[in-house]
Amino acid sequence: MWLFGVPFILIGVGLLASALWRTIAAVRVGPPKISISKVKLCPGETFGVIYEQSFRTPVDLYDSKVELVFRESATYTQGTDTRTDTYEQVLESFDGPAGHFAASKTARQDGSMTIPETGMHTFIAQNNKLQWFVRVNVDVQGWPNMVEEYELTVSPERWL
Repeated sequence: MWLFGVPFILIGVGLLASALWRTIAAVRVGPPKISISKVKLCPGETFGVIYEQSFRTPVDLYDSKVELVFRESATYTQGTDTRTDTYEQVLESFDGPAGHFAASKTARQDGSMTIPETGMHTFIAQNNKLQWFVRVNVDVQGWPNMVEEYELTVSPERWL
């Protein structure tokens, strides 16, 4: 009983501690906010990105990064197993603010990104997905990284 039960108890306690750790981190740092200048994008188009980060308590922010990510996913069946392969490519990025921030302050960084001219449009089917994201990765001293993704829709042709 002990040999079988103890590993499961330890795994459960570890998962609970991880969830609490992330919740406590969210008490110190608000969720990152991203504003995109265009709703409808197409290959070759440039768009503006505004990243804002609020702080609820004084914190040291090691690093923050905003990335343009293209993700390709394929789900397939092999025998009785269903597998999903995912390929992700960071095409562009810019650094967000870093340093010491007082409580109730907001850091802001503006940037621009471009969907590559040869980039594929967004495609979602039952077993295949081609998706675009703006991802924010925030590294706060002594706390787990906060990663948020904001999905973009890239159309196959220009909107008039």
